[in-house]
Amino acid sequence: MWRLRRSSQDSILADPIIFRICPVRVVCSQPSFIIQNRGSFPNHEVDAIKCIWLPLRHEMRAIAQKYLTDISLFHHIIHVPTFHSLVEDVYSKLESNSPVEVGRVLLLVSMCASATYAWSSRDDPGNTFSSVAEANSQSLFWVKQALDVSDHAQRISQTSMEAVQGLIILFFVICNHESVSQRARNVIMIAISAATELQLHRIDGSLPVPTSPLSRMSQLKKEIGRRIWWYLVTMDWLLAHFNPLQEGFCVLHADQMAVNLPKNVRDEDLIEGREVIERPMTEPTCVSYLIQRIRLAELTQWMTERHSRSGQASQPYSSRDILETDMKLKEFIGGIPDFLSLDSSSLSHLPPTDPRRSPLVAAQRYALNLILHRQLCKMHLPYLAQGTVDPAYAYSRDVCLRSASVVIGLDHKFLEEHLQFCISKLRISMVLRSVFLASIALALNACVKSEATDGVDGLDDAAGPWKMLMEAYDQSPSGSRLLELSIQLLRKYKIKHDPLETLQRQMREAMASTSGSHPMGPESGRVEPSSTAPVAQALTCAGETEPAMMETSWQRCEGKPQLDMGLNVVDWDKLFWGSDAPFI
Repeated sequence: MWRLRRSSQDSILADPIIFRICPVRVVCSQPSFIIQNRGSFPNHEVDAIKCIWLPLRHEMRAIAQKYLTDISLFHHIIHVPTFHSLVEDVYSKLESNSPVEVGRVLLLVSMCASATYAWSSRDDPGNTFSSVAEANSQSLFWVKQALDVSDHAQRISQTSMEAVQGLIILFFVICNHESVSQRARNVIMIAISAATELQLHRIDGSLPVPTSPLSRMSQLKKEIGRRIWWYLVTMDWLLAHFNPLQEGFCVLHADQMAVNLPKNVRDEDLIEGREVIERPMTEPTCVSYLIQRIRLAELTQWMTERHSRSGQASQPYSSRDILETDMKLKEFIGGIPDFLSLDSSSLSHLPPTDPRRSPLVAAQRYALNLILHRQLCKMHLPYLAQGTVDPAYAYSRDVCLRSASVVIGLDHKFLEEHLQFCISKLRISMVLRSVFLASIALALNACVKSEATDGVDGLDDAAGPWKMLMEAYDQSPSGSRLLELSIQLLRKYKIKHDPLETLQRQMREAMASTSGSHPMGPESGRVEPSSTAPVAQALTCAGETEPAMMETSWQRCEGKPQLDMGLNVVDWDKLFWGSDAPFI
């Protein structure tokens, strides 16, 4: 146990807090407040002290390893070698009742929230948690603890690089739980404020004054600071582009910062006291995906600023704007390193031990191409229907459907590689929203085409994303919302969709069957009979009622167009945002 020491002013503005350790399997049943003697905390007349619980040391190691192996690739803001030392240092201080930085606790608790959310059957089976369900059910508990620690850190005006790292991880896991909600946006704004307080926006500016936080930063910490800062910039620019509530407004601007892009360097090459040796971009590292994501965010910001300067910021993008952006995205794809490209044929000829064929690089390749083709699919989606009858929009239709097929094909491709990341991918918001968008594109195309003349119009292709959303129904809070929304979108047009009807029939048959039980998940592709009831109910009832969720979402659009009028008048951002499904 460790009790946080505070100044007399802090004792007025912030309630006291203590940190304790217990077995992770019983952590949720531990009291949130601990009764202390009144004399323990001067100036306080209350006995109940807020308590933050952490797992045992060996459990924290296993949880951290899960995060570093499967999740960190989405936002590699951690320096792995020094992080392992941080864990040992925190626990040594906790066990000796010595002071611990609040930011470090925030980092560990946020990591617990993220790792337990994505915990799968392959993660330390039967040792850390008794079951996958137990681990997954703890995630919100850790989110609450992280929010409590963050609130306390703000009240005592204590910030650190570890605190910002913890807030970024917390933002990611909240997005997985509830999309880019107000809570998630508040967390990322707090992270930006804390990073600015640390002057991370001036890392490569003029020489800092002696009292500046930068003056005490080593070259290693500055490099990690660049990763942190540019991740925050990336999220700010993406939110400005995709979030209708911000309407092109961003907090961070390139001309108001002096921060170089992160170096393409491996964590093991970042050593305290030594010069940072950058690798060529053609060589994969743990930050390859982050660097490409930053490049994509710069392109997104160019789109946002260009649209704002046009004087039509409140209007949807025109067909001309979309084609120009499409060209920029194609140039971006052409500049991707071979090891991250789907079109590279040289990877298969490399030996299995080559770093370019490592599971980490494969997962980075999956994530990058997923967001690229999701963006292409979404961008051209408004002109999909018109493209079937008007040659002027045929290109948009082709690109939309091709990218939708790539999104679905990526799932099959990387499942074949048996990546650990793929086991829990349907619990990741980014993956689910991409599959959802692909399902809408393929389904709408099947509806406007009376004859299945295109390969993507086949039953199996059109039903594929439905099956993936069905698998995610019980795995993710977003899975059920997205499945119901996609069905309601089709019902809104009063369309008979063969793949959907087939899926409904299969689910009814599964409900009626009483023989056998198969676990649901990416490994089996089968569904437990016990899990079919809520899915089948959603599939069946979706066509009979008009949920308030869908009606509210639809009213956010300008008008209620019919399918044969084309989809270009639908504001897809506002439609999906209103349904708690932003494309971020």
